[in-house]
Amino acid sequence: MRNPDNSDTPFREYILRTSKNNFSKIILALDLQGSPSSKLLRSGRSLIEKTAPYLCAVKVGRPTVLNLGTEKTRALIKTSHANDLPCIIDDKLGDIDEVNSAISQAYFNLGFDGIIVNPIAGWKRGLEPVFKTAEKEGKGVIVLVYMSNPGASDSFGQLVLRNPKEKPRHQYEIFAQLAEEWGADGAVVGATRPEIVRKVRSQLSDDIQIYSPGIGTQGGRVLQASKAGSNFFIIGRSITRAQDPERAAHNFARQSTAEP
Repeated sequence: MRNPDNSDTPFREYILRTSKNNFSKIILALDLQGSPSSKLLRSGRSLIEKTAPYLCAVKVGRPTVLNLGTEKTRALIKTSHANDLPCIIDDKLGDIDEVNSAISQAYFNLGFDGIIVNPIAGWKRGLEPVFKTAEKEGKGVIVLVYMSNPGASDSFGQLVLRNPKEKPRHQYEIFAQLAEEWGADGAVVGATRPEIVRKVRSQLSDDIQIYSPGIGTQGGRVLQASKAGSNFFIIGRSITRAQDPERAAHNFARQSTAEP
């Protein structure tokens, strides 16, 4: 159970502590689809409770929130917290400041401990209020730097000329720089691209963790990503659709803490 005395622990400390206690760097990605919502909630709770000893956090996608509704989402987050696991909302938030502020505050009010944002919105009149609210409330902000799907190279991998006096740089390099400048708690880089993980790791301070989705079903491998510099591994279908989710989570947890 989560210690009430640590209920206000800043996100970065919370996930590192849970990772250490559970000997795991695995984040369970819960993407619940279908109906009725009560059945989805039971399924989500069951998956969390079965795999909790082998996780360091739970990540919930926007479709899950839409399918569950706010009250059942709150109940799912409480299940995560009851198992001493921080809960991250993957919204890839990236709109104007007022919209970003309203959406992130609503998520934090539901109980989420961290949020994934899209840096394409920029800082001024963009993501600035999200970071300021998160800092005030001890929440985490994780910046999307490079997605795990093949088509991500069309945008994240493109060369960008920001200043005629400078050489073109890849979009992901610019996003990694912004994550550093903005003081993000983490950066998302797909495990399917270990060479990009390695480059991003060289750009970031040690206290900015790299969160890598794409393990298993999409072809990413824990050990390969770990060697490249990934700190946490976001895994969904390879656990949630396994015949034995508990065993699958346990196996991934052992891989995640093996010496790279």
